[in-house]
Amino acid sequence: MNLSIILPTYNEKGNIIVLVNKILEVTKNIDDKEILIVDDNSPDETYSICKKTFENNNKVKTILRENNRGLANSIKEGIKFAQGENIIVMDTDLTHDPQLIPQLVYLIKVYDIISCSRYCAGGLMENKIHFYFSFLFNLILRIMLKTQIQDNLGGYFCIKKSVLKNLPEEKIFFGYGEYFFRLLCYAQKKNYKIVEIPAYYNMRYKGKSKSNFLLLLFKYFFEAIKLRFILSKYDK
Repeated sequence: MNLSIILPTYNEKGNIIVLVNKILEVTKNIDDKEILIVDDNSPDETYSICKKTFENNNKVKTILRENNRGLANSIKEGIKFAQGENIIVMDTDLTHDPQLIPQLVYLIKVYDIISCSRYCAGGLMENKIHFYFSFLFNLILRIMLKTQIQDNLGGYFCIKKSVLKNLPEEKIFFGYGEYFFRLLCYAQKKNYKIVEIPAYYNMRYKGKSKSNFLLLLFKYFFEAIKLRFILSKYDK
């Protein structure tokens, strides 16, 4: 199989069906694919709704998680089940534009990781307050982690499964969105080819965010300090 698209969900019944249908439309010429909905036992019945809606579509698989929940763990679970040589991970609130998927599929032939970036030339975000706070925090991350990657928190990316097998997943996939800058840093240390492409991040389609943005930035800062300490051992 060529492509696995991992969609981690928690209380996204208002968004996930719309998103999956958009993905199916934009990837209609990619037959060798699978879409993995990885649900953290959502109280809003996201899992059962997806299971029923796509029960006759063998391209869409729904996975229920009941233990050790959380975004990064859901993505790790999706990777475990993924059959594709290439893996795309994206948020399920429609902030990430499915129209970029064909470009990711094309570029993964040349690069090891393609990241959809808000901060490379042409990138942007509808939520301007979030955009500028995240921009400043990314500057801090670039200094702390000694990286030239401009968007270390985007979380919309394509990666070769062979690359993931050579990265320490137990040191990467835990917590929330900070898993992404850990992934990028460990990949850089192994000299994998990473490229950023411009992306426009939309506002959430339906529902409310499940996270406090400023509180997350505070948490991410301390996770970055810990990662810098770990990576310093590689620099010696």
